[in-house]
Amino acid sequence: MPTQHKFRPKHLALAVALSVGCVETSVAQQLVIESVTDEKITKPRKKTPKPAAPIDDLFALKEFIGPLKHTTPTNTRPREEQTTQLPLTQRTSAPVEFDDTFYDLLDFPEPSTIEMAIVPAEENPFDNFQNAYTTQHTIISKPLENTDGIALQLGEADDLLVINKGAQWDGRIDGGSGKNGLLLNAFEGGEIGETKNFEGLRIARGQWALHHDFDGHAEIKAGGSLLNNGSIKGDAYVDANAVYAGYGSVNDLYVDGSLEVNTALGSPIINGNLTLDKEAAFSYGVTADKLPTPVLVEGIATLAGAKFHVFGVTGDYPDSTVHPVLFAGKIEGEFGQPSSNLAFMTPTLSYSNTTVTLTYERNALKIAELARTPSGQALARSVDASETASESLAIRSLLYSNKSTAPVAIEQLAASNNANLAKATLSSVSPVSTSMLSAMRQLDNRRGPLTESSQAPRLAIGNQQTGRVWLQALGNGGKVDRGFNTSLNFATHGILLGADWRHDDHWQAGVTGGKSQTRLDAGQYDGDLDSWHFGAYAVRQEGPFALRLGAVYSSHDGSSKRQVAFNRFSDRPKSRYDASTQQAFAEAGYNLGRGNISFEPFASLGYQRYQRDTFTEKGGAAALKVHGQTNENISSTFGLRLAQIHALDNGMQLTPRFSAGWKYTYGELDSYTRQRLVTGGRDYTVSGAPLDRESLMLDAGLDLRVSANNSLGVGFTGEAGDDGRSYGVMGQWQLAF
Repeated sequence: MPTQHKFRPKHLALAVALSVGCVETSVAQQLVIESVTDEKITKPRKKTPKPAAPIDDLFALKEFIGPLKHTTPTNTRPREEQTTQLPLTQRTSAPVEFDDTFYDLLDFPEPSTIEMAIVPAEENPFDNFQNAYTTQHTIISKPLENTDGIALQLGEADDLLVINKGAQWDGRIDGGSGKNGLLLNAFEGGEIGETKNFEGLRIARGQWALHHDFDGHAEIKAGGSLLNNGSIKGDAYVDANAVYAGYGSVNDLYVDGSLEVNTALGSPIINGNLTLDKEAAFSYGVTADKLPTPVLVEGIATLAGAKFHVFGVTGDYPDSTVHPVLFAGKIEGEFGQPSSNLAFMTPTLSYSNTTVTLTYERNALKIAELARTPSGQALARSVDASETASESLAIRSLLYSNKSTAPVAIEQLAASNNANLAKATLSSVSPVSTSMLSAMRQLDNRRGPLTESSQAPRLAIGNQQTGRVWLQALGNGGKVDRGFNTSLNFATHGILLGADWRHDDHWQAGVTGGKSQTRLDAGQYDGDLDSWHFGAYAVRQEGPFALRLGAVYSSHDGSSKRQVAFNRFSDRPKSRYDASTQQAFAEAGYNLGRGNISFEPFASLGYQRYQRDTFTEKGGAAALKVHGQTNENISSTFGLRLAQIHALDNGMQLTPRFSAGWKYTYGELDSYTRQRLVTGGRDYTVSGAPLDRESLMLDAGLDLRVSANNSLGVGFTGEAGDDGRSYGVMGQWQLAF
C-alpha cells in the first residue's frame, strides 16, 4: 500500500508554486534537434553489471536472488555523423513570486495520524532458484540404476533435480558443484535415498521418509509431509497444512503446519530453535500404557499460542497421568488451550523456564451429554447414576473412547432394537390373518350355475359343495424404522393349511394352522423367530351382505445375537426368549356389483396383542437382562374391494381382484422395554419404533378356477406407514368337496 506522507502547509504551497513556475518555463522553451545526415542511428550496446559479491547461502530465508537486470548507460558520446543543433529560439519568462499573504490564505486539513507503509512481499529463495535462468532442471520419472554406489551424478551447473512419480534410487545422488536443489513432486510419496551436495530440499506433495543425512535446508509445502528419522543439517520449514514428524534431528525448525509427536513416530531432536506459528498444531499421541519421549530443543522454543492436541489411542487409561512433553534451553510463550480426542479425558499443561508438562486425567463429563438418541440417553443416565457401573469393563472402555466413537458405543450398549421386537413380530404374523380373510372372501352361499342375472359373481369354485380345503404359501418382508433408531429388517416365509365346511345356507366355519420362520437383521443385531399359528374363522353370507370373523394365536421361539465392538472392547451377547401374539378381527362388506363384477365396500375392526417373557443374555460385560414386555392395540380399516370374473374358452374362469384400505390404530403406539447391564448400572428404558397411527393397505391378486373342484391363486399385499412398511406375496390352492 502507498505511504501517506505528512507535509507542512507552507512547504506544500511552495511545492505547488515551484511546479507552476516550472511548467510555465517549460512551455516557453522550444528545443529543435535536427539530423544532418541520413545515416541510420544505432543504439549503444548494453552492459550488464556484475554482482558485488557472490551469495554463499542460496536457501537461507533472509537471502534473496533477484533476476538479473540489464541497464543502459545514461551518458553516451554522440557519433561523429550526428550533430546536435542548439535551440533556434528561446523565450524567457519572469519568475513567479509568492508573498507571505499567499501562504497565510492557504487552508490545509490536518494530516492523518495513520501512516501506511509499503511492505514488500516475502520472497522464497527456493522459488527464486527454481525460476532463475541459470538453473538447469533435471526431471526423473523412473527408477535409477546403481553403479558403484552412485545412482545419479550431476555436473557443475546450478541443478534442480525433480523427482516425479515412479522415481526411486538405491545408490547416492550427487548434485556436483554449483548450487543444487531437490524437488520431490510425487503424489504417492516415497523414500528419500542418500544424497550429497544439495543445499535445499522441497517436498511439494506426498508423504516422504528420510533415513539418511541431508546437508542442506528442507521445506515441506502444503499437502506434503516428512518423516525425518535421519538428520537434516540445515533448517526445516513446515508450511500450513504440512506435517513434520520423526525422531531424527534438525537444526532450526519453523512450523506453520503440524508437528506430530507420538509413540509410533517418535519425538524430534532440534539442535537449534523451535518456532511455532500461532496457527501451528502440536499433535501429541499417547496410548493407555505408554507416552512418547519429550521433544528436545537445545535452543529457544517459541510456542506463540500454537494449538496443542492430545490424540489418545483408545484403551484402559489410568485416572491421571503426568508427563513432560518438551524440554528446551528456554521456553518463550505458551500453547493455546489444549484439547483431546478422548471424550472423557482432559489435558492440562504446566510450564517452567525449560519444561512443558502434560497432565492427562478423567474429567467430569456426563455420558448422557454424548448420547444421540433417547435410548442412548437412558442408558447413559443409568450409568451416571450408578456407583458400581465403572467397575464394568464395557463402561470403562466407553469412558476411554474418543468423541466420535463414544456415541456409537453408547448405542451399541443400549441395545434399543430389543424394543423393536414387538412391532417386528406383529408385522411378521399379520399375513396369517390376511390369508384367512382372503380365503373367506372367496366363499359365496349362492347355488347353481353362474348367470348374467346374478347380483354378484361367485368369486371361487362354486358353492354346491359342502366343504373345502385350502393351502397357502406366504412370504412377507419389511422394515421397522425410526429417525434416530437403527432400522430393523424382517423377512418371513411360511405355510398355512385350512379347512371349512357349511353349516347352513348362511354360515360356513373353518380352522387353520401353520408354521413360519422370520429373520431379523439390524446391522450388528441378528435374530430368528420360529412361529406356530392356530386359528378359527366363520363367514355369514346373506345376499350381498357378508360378515367375516376370525382369531389367530401364534407362539414364538426367539433367539438373538448382538455384536458390541468399540475401542479394544468386544462382546457378542446371545439370548433365547419366548413370546406370543393374538389376533382377532371382524369384517363386514356389502357387494354392490352386478353380473360378473364385484364392487364391495368393507369395514373391519381388529385387535392385536404381543407378550414376551423376561430373558437374560449370555455374554461378557455388555450382556443385558431384558424385562418382559406386553403391547396391545385396536385398529379399524375402511376400504373397497373390486373383482371381475372372465370366462375362458376352455371352461376355466379367471378372476382379477384388487382392494385398498385405510387403517387407523388407536391407543398407545410406542413400544418400550426395560433392561439393564448385567455387570453394572441400573434399569433403563429403551424405545422402539412406534406402530403407525395411519397406514395404507393394498391387496391385488389373480384367481384361476381350473375345474369344478380346483382353483389356484396368487396375491400381493402391502402396508405402508410413517415408521414401517411391509410387503408380501401369497400363493393359494383350493380343493372343494
